[in-house]
Amino acid sequence: MSGHVLAFVEDSARARDVTTVADEVATKMGAALTVVAVAVIEQVRPRCCDLGSGVWNRLQRELAAEQLESARQQLAARPHVSFVMTEGGSVEDALACEAGARDSDVIVVPDQPRSVLPWSGSLPARLRRRVDGDVFTPREHSARATRS
Repeated sequence: MSGHVLAFVEDSARARDVTTVADEVATKMGAALTVVAVAVIEQVRPRCCDLGSGVWNRLQRELAAEQLESARQQLAARPHVSFVMTEGGSVEDALACEAGARDSDVIVVPDQPRSVLPWSGSLPARLRRRVDGDVFTPREHSARATRS
């Protein structure tokens, strides 16, 4: 295997597109594929009964595990796929960390609706500023394939 593709799964309706495109790209490249689900974790204050953060963190971990299981079922027969649940203060931070740790050449993230906050930028745009690999969505991949 040469190269590495990282696929971020979240919402199950969009995760199928992400894993399909990422698997296609990894197969073309002869690269390994890692499917990542992120649990966005809040800091729990020490020596304080922080029930809200504890519940939030548990739910985030459960959701990420469900998303990975769904992706695992979709890509069950693929030998070059690994599945990872990671945690972080934000999706962007966790993905940037995973991409760096795995020296990812390509990162596939879900298509997202345009933000109403003009300064926030999209997840792909924010990741492009932080990682060395190529970052794109399934929609962007389709547009590239059409132009080629």
